[in-house]
Amino acid sequence: MTTTVPFEFIPMGTAVTRDPYPVYDQMREVGRVLTTSYGATIVHRYDDVREVHLDHDRFSMSAMPGPMTMMAGSPRSSDAGMGGSELMMAETMLTADPPDHERLRRVVNRAFTPNSIADLQARVREICRELLAPLAAREEFDVVADFAAPLPTIVIAELLGIPPEDGHRFRLWTEAITGTDVRERTDPARAAAFGRELRQYLGDQIRRRKAAPTDDLIGRMVAANDGQVMSDAEVVASCVLLLIAGNETTMRLITNMALTLSRYPHQLDLLVRNRSLLADAVEETLRYESPVHMLFRGVKKDTEVAGAELRAGQVVLTMLAAANRDPDVFENADKYDVTRTDNLHVAFGHGIHYCLGAPLARRETRVAFEELLEVAPRFEVVTRDDDLDYPQMLMLRSPRSLVIRPAA
Repeated sequence: MTTTVPFEFIPMGTAVTRDPYPVYDQMREVGRVLTTSYGATIVHRYDDVREVHLDHDRFSMSAMPGPMTMMAGSPRSSDAGMGGSELMMAETMLTADPPDHERLRRVVNRAFTPNSIADLQARVREICRELLAPLAAREEFDVVADFAAPLPTIVIAELLGIPPEDGHRFRLWTEAITGTDVRERTDPARAAAFGRELRQYLGDQIRRRKAAPTDDLIGRMVAANDGQVMSDAEVVASCVLLLIAGNETTMRLITNMALTLSRYPHQLDLLVRNRSLLADAVEETLRYESPVHMLFRGVKKDTEVAGAELRAGQVVLTMLAAANRDPDVFENADKYDVTRTDNLHVAFGHGIHYCLGAPLARRETRVAFEELLEVAPRFEVVTRDDDLDYPQMLMLRSPRSLVIRPAA
């Protein structure tokens, strides 16, 4: 039996969020299972993270809201890099353990199918071209505010079946609760009011589809729930979860990929010459610059991980981004390589709580870069490294602004 090793790790503050990778290197040097002064246990090696995420008898997702709220240190969760966390947690499969998880996810899976995502591709391409028009005109362009944030918001609204006349209002609500309101931050009270308005609106949309079925995501969820497996409140909560899963991860993935390619121009050149590498490049960005850096689990009963004892009631921090650079699993783990294959990263989590929005995030990001490389096959970042502004909590990580321009 091994023991946990003390390690001071506060996943907050500019020093950590700007560059957390030296901290992850220190974790690997210090020990396999670490313990913090505030009682959380850290697992950061690839195999250990997978073990915790896969074992639902020993580890519970219901631990997530408490630590996230406690560690945010901010009256508004999105300012801590956890946009919409309170709405995201409530009554959804995200924090449910089996068997309740299967009940909640079954309805969503029947509505949110791979075919429904594939059918969106032409429309995603059209939206990308509209958003990229300023860059095509050789103007400076904020990848976040002008592209990575609005793209998934528009896509998920159309996927859900939000009427065009409600699009502006819906986007206002969505950006406020997901923290993608990157140009003008919504104050906490107003964001909370937007959350209530959004839930009321979605409830009304569900009632309308019960009376008049539609072939959109809300309509398909209503149809899939014909046996009332889920309450209307749970269907609303699942729609909100899809909003967040379809916004946060995609926004951060596109942003991180643009920044990383600008830092490795030889990798960008490979993509310019061979667009078939884009799918692998998306996976490599997920591994190398993971949008989600850590998640939480609660210990349900006394157990052990990697020979270290854990007690019931403890909180475990699973460090996804550290696991994705585990040198025991990934050759040249600190190297960004868009030709890397067999890239079994854990950027979207692992097991039954694997990110619901992962297929959509992958597809949108690939199409986004197919179109971006059409209008600016060479681009450079205008924003200086010292001016990159990251969320203050190390959970969801990408710069809040990233200005680029076409390069010669």
